[in-house]
Amino acid sequence: MELCKAAAEDAQAIWDLRNKAILAGCKGYYDELSLARWTEGELTESFTAVVAQGFYIMKDGARVVGSVMLDLTHPELKSAEGQVEALFVAPDVMGRGVGKRLMAFVEELALAQGISRLRLESTLNAAPFYRACGFGEEKRSLYQSPRGFTLDCCLMYKNL
Repeated sequence: MELCKAAAEDAQAIWDLRNKAILAGCKGYYDELSLARWTEGELTESFTAVVAQGFYIMKDGARVVGSVMLDLTHPELKSAEGQVEALFVAPDVMGRGVGKRLMAFVEELALAQGISRLRLESTLNAAPFYRACGFGEEKRSLYQSPRGFTLDCCLMYKNL
């Protein structure tokens, strides 16, 4: 598997990966209506622009099987903090180390940019994965979707 910088041409594959990962991984943790609202709609130009600007992907051959982004502009970040976003893994490769490789990469990327602390908002189902990666749960929180609904999440931090 190859880890590389994403390009605008990868946006549709990442969008599809995102939706599949949410529907498979979050089932049983969130109600069906919330999952449907979270994954509805089509790929947008703004998502494509963000992908081209800051996403990294894991590929298995030509297929995108994982994604991650390090956000340094999140409005709630403090000095020397970075926000981990969009860590998604294809359901059929979950548990095979793809997520751990993506997290290790984003930590290296953060350190190279002078970041000493990472922050993320984890879905309830992914919190054990992030704890295994060294993140601590600071508190339960609410993710406010731009689509007008909220989801329970865990606000987590890791000192690098």
